[in-house]
Amino acid sequence: MYLFKKTKFSSLSDAIQNPKNCKKLSLLFIEYNLKDKGAIFSQFINLRTLEIQADPSIYDLDNFELPEEIASLKKLKKIWLLNLPFRTFPEWLTQIKSLKYLMVRGNDIDSIPDTIMQLNNLKTLRIENCELKKLPKTLNQMSSLRFLGLCSTKLTDLNPDLFPNNLKEISLSGSRKFEDDDLENLKKAMRKTKI
Repeated sequence: MYLFKKTKFSSLSDAIQNPKNCKKLSLLFIEYNLKDKGAIFSQFINLRTLEIQADPSIYDLDNFELPEEIASLKKLKKIWLLNLPFRTFPEWLTQIKSLKYLMVRGNDIDSIPDTIMQLNNLKTLRIENCELKKLPKTLNQMSSLRFLGLCSTKLTDLNPDLFPNNLKEISLSGSRKFEDDDLENLKKAMRKTKI
């Protein structure tokens, strides 16, 4: 008799029962702080996909944090961080070299650290529905990046020099703090990029 091992989990308590089998962890509508769960997360050595979405009630937590131990997960390829009460971008995310997809959406961050360029394998970066006002100077060095989502931000500078030349698409819907001329200049400078 052949039994399939469960690899997708929707709670930490279930996932920790078989931590080496956990390849996808979806924590939806969490209502608690995760900062003291580092020892648990560090056991998910085969984790490929992590999705964490907060319940609206979590915005009452002033000191919400994710455990930095997530950065030690060497096989992690995709991360969705949705509606978490971040005030600053978790810089330890830039240490996850295996990442190909990163979405940080629905928070209060207003900048991305220059260390974002360390994510050499990142193909999709979505920083959306937040207070983001400017892009890091090193963004243009991200040669693997193909899709950049900047929807519903407060971005003011669309200087073409800020963007990697190899981008296939930039999404700016809902972000109108920049001038129309800036958008037209970006389109002219990046003709091969869908904007």
